[in-house]
Amino acid sequence: MSKHHREFKLKLAQLAQEESSRSLAPKFEVRSNLVRYWALVYRLNGANSFTHKQLPYTFEFKLNVLKTMRNNEWSLSYTSAYFDLSSPGILFQWQKLYAHEGITRLKPKKKGRSRVTNHSSTPKPSAEMTEKELREELDYLRAENAVLKKLEALAQARKKKAKTRR
Repeated sequence: MSKHHREFKLKLAQLAQEESSRSLAPKFEVRSNLVRYWALVYRLNGANSFTHKQLPYTFEFKLNVLKTMRNNEWSLSYTSAYFDLSSPGILFQWQKLYAHEGITRLKPKKKGRSRVTNHSSTPKPSAEMTEKELREELDYLRAENAVLKKLEALAQARKKKAKTRR
């Protein structure tokens, strides 16, 4: 989410059409380069500026933006203003990812933790298991058994300690 609301950006962008960004920046406690960027976005997109309809940005959109920038030889600021991106920094990141890791890196990655696959509750019969699977299961069961024994020993120690306090 953006730090500044759309209405605030529009207001400053409109004021920047008549006043310099350097004089507006201290009044509204915003960096002057940000005011200049908002003014450029407003000049190119008018009242429809700062809507960011494409969020999250699709792979095709990112690729289109980068191709348009390269074909027209536009700057980062102009291109991001033309496509009404939230900041030129986003476009810089896309450009860097594309240059270093290729086209596939522009595809959005899923956020959050990956789902844990539920293993079936009924184990595979040991006759169908390979030797490696059998050994892994044996190691797992031994570890599980050791944990349970340790837990039982701790519980007994607590009981014994409680009896001695009385």
